[in-house]
Amino acid sequence: MTVSKAERLMNLTIMLLETSRPLTAREIRDTIPGYGQESFDSFKRMFERDKEALREVGLPVEMSTDIWGEETGYRIPKERYYLPEIELEPDEVASLWLAASLLKLQDPGTARAAMLKLSGDVIPPPTPGPAPTIRIDVGLSAPGLARAFEAVSEKKRLTFTYAGRDGEKHREVDAYGLLHRRGFWYLVGLDHSAGEKRSFRLDRIKGPLRLSNPNVPGPEFSVPQDFRPEELLETPPFAQSKGSQEAETARIRFDASEAWLVERENPWVQLSWDKHGAAEAAVGIGDPDGLLTWIFWYTTRSEILEPSWLRDLAWQRLSEICG
Repeated sequence: MTVSKAERLMNLTIMLLETSRPLTAREIRDTIPGYGQESFDSFKRMFERDKEALREVGLPVEMSTDIWGEETGYRIPKERYYLPEIELEPDEVASLWLAASLLKLQDPGTARAAMLKLSGDVIPPPTPGPAPTIRIDVGLSAPGLARAFEAVSEKKRLTFTYAGRDGEKHREVDAYGLLHRRGFWYLVGLDHSAGEKRSFRLDRIKGPLRLSNPNVPGPEFSVPQDFRPEELLETPPFAQSKGSQEAETARIRFDASEAWLVERENPWVQLSWDKHGAAEAAVGIGDPDGLLTWIFWYTTRSEILEPSWLRDLAWQRLSEICG
């Protein structure tokens, strides 16, 4: 029987948590499905990776040793695993109930069950009536979300068919990260088909997400230290190059009173800040008029530093607007 890594880690967590004494490596190998078919050396390598995976997500896997320092067993202490009792004030419980009622989930009962556990002795509000007018969709039903999350956490390469602006194409992507924007999940990473970093909306993926190399253990790549997933999300057309032509770059300065708003509303823009709170941005000029429309939105608190022809075009457009 084939056992997935997620199931194996879950079984290992439960076993180490519920044991009354440290368990030896051989006991773990003989009990947990997915380990028994391996040679002991192969098991030890897999077990070491699994222990590190559990520790990376915060599970306190402890190793006991004998008087000679040799390992003798493993366990997860319950006192280090379980959270302390959470005591909430009535107004805090009410706020959480309101937030839960605004979430759009596949199973609405999930949020209510969680809130009943958190409420403790505090009497919960009456059972809500019709769904609120405003609902927050966190996109938990997005196809392939679980596999994408697994690939990101384990640094795996994925292969899939994607329906983009230029039709359906096969993609092979190093899964750098996952982002959620306005009800949609985006997979971001290095697209080997295009040779550059890109973003992919999960609901536009046709068919299943598959691991490119399912038999290769361990991470398949390293995420660049300066990588910012937000930069890949829906860069507007006016800042994109057209075809194979490289877009010229504009340098724009934003006053301190507007720079924070630019950063908040435009995650694709990378700003360089000065000590006074002002910031500069380098933006590709895919469509000059579109770029000027975006700049004008920030009124007189923005300034085009270069190129000079774009400054001249801005003056011309403003003159036409003002008559």
